[in-house]
Amino acid sequence: MRLKFVIASLLLTSLSLASVHAATPTPKASAKPTAKPTSKATAKPATTKKATPTKKPVVKKKKKPVIKKTATPIPSPSPVWPPVKFTENKGVYAKIPTGKEILGLISAKVGLANDVQKCEKNACGAVIVAANYTCRWWEIKSTVLAPDANDPKKRVVLGSLRTTYGLLSPKTYANILLISDEPIYTPGVVDPATGLIGDPILRPGITVGNISAICHKADTDEKLPSNIYLPIR
Repeated sequence: MRLKFVIASLLLTSLSLASVHAATPTPKASAKPTAKPTSKATAKPATTKKATPTKKPVVKKKKKPVIKKTATPIPSPSPVWPPVKFTENKGVYAKIPTGKEILGLISAKVGLANDVQKCEKNACGAVIVAANYTCRWWEIKSTVLAPDANDPKKRVVLGSLRTTYGLLSPKTYANILLISDEPIYTPGVVDPATGLIGDPILRPGITVGNISAICHKADTDEKLPSNIYLPIR
């Protein structure tokens, strides 16, 4: 259930791609035979012709092909290029993943599943990137937003998030989670009668948006990957 909730929370984020830079009959019972009276006269046996059995054609067994142990598996087809339904800018592609894509990505990579656990408590987003050429590292910029207390139709910025990712070969996809430190729950209230702390309360409408992906062609001294969140107080 937690996983479904996390995916749902990721999908609730109205992420807008601002810009992309250099993305397995029973048998019937037989009737009982009744005995018929036999007559005293004996009938002459009728002469019967012996039937000569016809020879059945001999079916030659087909030999099964011998599979060599050294046979190489057929390689899977290359992914479609250029990417479909991606935002593109100068050979760089980016897209906000769907819930199905996020589920596949989590199932394939244990490390990302661990990252998703962080998103059970904090505001997170996701983006898929690719490029026509080699990117030495990626820089993803985004903001964490919340409904305005004075006007629910408006959004206020809670903080800025900067996510980095390492080397990516040409025409190769990378699924990047954008993990902030902005909590999506408020602490539970203490019951004065019992002194017990109640369940955390969900903060509705917290989203990650305004995503822009930058492909860097030069190396960096930064530690990759990373998520750096700067809240606005």
